Amino acid sequence: MIDHISRFKRVIAHNKKFLYLWLAQIFTQSAVSIVTINMGILSHEGTISSSMKDSAASIGVMVNLSTLPGLLVAPLAGVLADWFPKKKIMITSNLVRLFILAIFLITKGWERILDSYILIFLLSVVLQFFIPAEGGLVPRLVKKKYILLANSLFSVTVYSSLAFGVTVSGIILSLLGIRNMFLLCVVFIIISTILLLSIKIVEPRKSKRSIGDLVGFVTHLVKDVGSGIRYSFSKSKLRFALLHLLLLQVVALTLVTIIFRIGSEIYGVSPRTAGLVVFAPLILGLLIGLGTLNIYGRNKSRVKLIWLGTVFSIFGFGLMAVIAIASNFLEKYLVSQIVATFSLVAVGICVPFLLIPGQTLLFENTERSFRGRVLGIWQALTSSLAAFVAVFVGYLTDRVGDVSIAIVFVVVADIIYSIILYLLQKRNKV
Repeated sequence: MIDHISRFKRVIAHNKKFLYLWLAQIFTQSAVSIVTINMGILSHEGTISSSMKDSAASIGVMVNLSTLPGLLVAPLAGVLADWFPKKKIMITSNLVRLFILAIFLITKGWERILDSYILIFLLSVVLQFFIPAEGGLVPRLVKKKYILLANSLFSVTVYSSLAFGVTVSGIILSLLGIRNMFLLCVVFIIISTILLLSIKIVEPRKSKRSIGDLVGFVTHLVKDVGSGIRYSFSKSKLRFALLHLLLLQVVALTLVTIIFRIGSEIYGVSPRTAGLVVFAPLILGLLIGLGTLNIYGRNKSRVKLIWLGTVFSIFGFGLMAVIAIASNFLEKYLVSQIVATFSLVAVGICVPFLLIPGQTLLFENTERSFRGRVLGIWQALTSSLAAFVAVFVGYLTDRVGDVSIAIVFVVVADIIYSIILYLLQKRNKV
């Protein structure tokens, strides 16, 4: 444990460049999460769309819009992260985000559902450029022996920021109001930009590109994206990691989609407090999983750790399915909330076990010249495909009128998906 704390200190406290980058990520991701979740809450409440009132699909649509650009933009953004200085890409991304939020504030875009959709979509487009540039910069700021720990911090921060956004968004909205909530997010992004400007680093010189290169820009871009896709799926370990990272994203986005229904149907709370009630046990599970993984899992097989995370995901959603199947019995003895809490803790534990070893496999088996492209493919695969599943789950919940049916569907799909991956692994196809 002492050695574990010492490693954290060497990576964070004794490395200001990495610390600034990590904090910049926290502020940026938190701002985007708060905006996305609050627009979902306003839609769910009927504030910006009466047709989406009390609909599980309301947050699903927002989640889908926040991840849809990943399908096309992320691979291209990964190529650009390999072409241009990564620090400049991140700073430019933040400045574009500030401009988008400023226009939204001036025009009071939250009063119109179409403007809200455009806002979430554009913020997601910009985020696709930020993430691969950020991920590609990490290995330049820490020593090789600390890359796993550094990746752990960055990987968990992505999901922790989402969990933080879901947990506090409703509270922030209630306390500050819509306009001040957006102003808070603007402040977060400004802080992130200042932190990025404070990082002093000389990046490798990129090959100069003249105006004449613009003629063949699209051709080269498509060619590099194609090479990134072929490279990502040509190695069995990369395929294995990408497919399990997809599973993790499905789990995360599905929970975000049905969180209001879980809060109201199982815990009996309103949308603005559902995040706090539902995500508290999730965050507890995430912290337990992170601590266990970094203390006892450092020398374990990445593949075995990923399978362990898969088991936790099935177990967690399986407990929720038990609530669906035996709801009358559990409610009679007042234990529905207890079972739901244990299930959420289990799902929280699965996050670091799927995410950290999976991303580490990507880094360990990717050549430096392809790193940005592989990260872009990861974003495209996990974000976009998982979002479609989340919207379907929200639609299914609305049609049936019971969140339990959606949970049972997720459990069955999780089991089938895992069995298929296991059989393919045995045949060395993943």
